[in-house]
Amino acid sequence: MTETDTAPRAETRTWMSDTERPLVFRFEGVTRFVPLFVATGLFLVSWALLAVGPIDWHLVRPLRVHLFLAAATAALAGGYLFAVRRGRTPVTRVRSPLDASMLVIAASVVYLLLFIPVSRTTTGSWLPDVWGGLSDAGAAYARNKDLNESATPVFLYLRMVVAPLTILIFPLTLFLWPRLSRVARSLGVLCVLLSVALTVAQGINRGVAELCGQLVLFLVLVAASSLSRDRRGRLLRSLVGIVVVVGVFFAYYATTINSRIGADAAAAEDEGGSSETVDERMRDTALIDVATTREDHIYFAVVPESLQSEGLIFSSYLTHGYRGLSLAMDEDFTPTWGLGFSEFYRHNLLRVVGQGDREEAIEARTYAGKLIDQGWPDGMVWSTFFVHPASDIGFPGVIALMALIGFALGRSWRDTLERGDPLAAAVFFYLCILVFYLPANNQLFQGGELAIGFTVLTVVWLVLRRRGRDGAATEEHRSPTGAAG
Repeated sequence: MTETDTAPRAETRTWMSDTERPLVFRFEGVTRFVPLFVATGLFLVSWALLAVGPIDWHLVRPLRVHLFLAAATAALAGGYLFAVRRGRTPVTRVRSPLDASMLVIAASVVYLLLFIPVSRTTTGSWLPDVWGGLSDAGAAYARNKDLNESATPVFLYLRMVVAPLTILIFPLTLFLWPRLSRVARSLGVLCVLLSVALTVAQGINRGVAELCGQLVLFLVLVAASSLSRDRRGRLLRSLVGIVVVVGVFFAYYATTINSRIGADAAAAEDEGGSSETVDERMRDTALIDVATTREDHIYFAVVPESLQSEGLIFSSYLTHGYRGLSLAMDEDFTPTWGLGFSEFYRHNLLRVVGQGDREEAIEARTYAGKLIDQGWPDGMVWSTFFVHPASDIGFPGVIALMALIGFALGRSWRDTLERGDPLAAAVFFYLCILVFYLPANNQLFQGGELAIGFTVLTVVWLVLRRRGRDGAATEEHRSPTGAAG
């Protein structure tokens, strides 16, 4: 009985075709579990900072909040571990029918065609002003916000339409690199670099944070698969890479945040107000007036005084969403029938069915809407991911949802490595982002590009996966030896 591929590749290779080189990782040993630890890393750090960090957010019923976070974490881990458990080795291993190189090339061409007009729409320049974004992130961020409100968003709408294709570029370039043709690799790297340049020119942190987070995940996976004695060189290079990536992110983060605060202070002074200190602006930015610093905390004894302000900003940035969560959990549940988890879907679906006049009333039923009445405006501050789906299924339902998310994360990781499935790689990548942003918001469904792209990719992945599994079962049944012929 032999293991075969039910979708063998053609022998003739072209510049658009995948190679047969093995992936960097195999689905075995510790590699199966590393994504769970890395993806949840920021969430666990933020939770620890909430509990014992230098800022006390005075949670409403803190024990209830911590028990909920523990249950959600356990559900996520349980779903993931169930998905990656070592089951029976399949007689027939089905290779994905999709070619990653062709997908990357097609997506890159579309991305490049839209790049210049999108840059013009979001930054005011035909090409991203990277230096301007680095030297004055506050001005770049303000300009980006003004343009998003005033510019004609034709190309932004086009980018949403093609999102199921273009959001494939980074995950496929990163995780399926050995399989890609040289042309696909070159185009993928070019598009990733241009995407980062555009993010920097806009003065926002999200794109750089996501890139750094996924690079850290990738390098940790490389390190975890390099523990044998003959791979110590690769292990060392991976660890150095992790330190460099983390250092670059924190340097960029500190630069942009201080620039934004400086820009806000200058604007206030121009309007007749007074210029405030970093500490004062930090308190305003994160609504820290509802919290207090723990003055006797070890943080103030260990961290140099010159870095304490930035550290408090970062701690506030990671933890203030839990204050919103505690406020939401103190509200009564009023169901929103599937329209509460995503402002983008709610706004557009109601307009499609001619019920746009009901949007304000439905929003008021969401936990995010109720938090506005409490002086905690969603969008200006965070309330964690959990608040958004809870508007539809309640907080007990969110715990079940976390188990499902964990299962999908584990299953997509398994399909990426065992089947080389490009759609699974993309779903895995964006589920990592969803988990990464648990302390903040419902990142995948805030804007149209990711909401549409991720939804379509997930549905197509599940449909093709089911068809492939049914086809493999049929082939195995037909073979008299039990192996696909």
